[in-house]
Amino acid sequence: MDTLRKQKRKLKEQIRAASSEETNGLLIIWRHLKARHSALSRAESARKQRSLKRKNQERFIRDPFQFARQLFQQPKSGTLTVDREELETHLEKIYSDPTREIPLKETTGLVWPAAPGIKFDSSQAYRKS
Repeated sequence: MDTLRKQKRKLKEQIRAASSEETNGLLIIWRHLKARHSALSRAESARKQRSLKRKNQERFIRDPFQFARQLFQQPKSGTLTVDREELETHLEKIYSDPTREIPLKETTGLVWPAAPGIKFDSSQAYRKS
């Protein structure tokens, strides 16, 4: 893949420097190299995916609970370098509501639904089959 990439780069330079008659032929060669490079990239990507899948399957078979735990566990990064009082005041400011004791005003425009016409029969709601 590296050699194809280098060949494509050299061809691009040649295309820029070439005359109009040579440009078409060089473009055909460049497209051929690009197609080969794309095919190799897809094959390499598929190979890596298969390898990753196989490794994950082996890890799952070895310890399914550890594998599941690692799937959902967030990585820990950094350290907390703030005073406890500063942290508590910040959390209080963010998560507290100083107006929670004040009752809310009645909102106009809300429509209450009508009472149900048929009473719910709970005797048949939890019947086991």
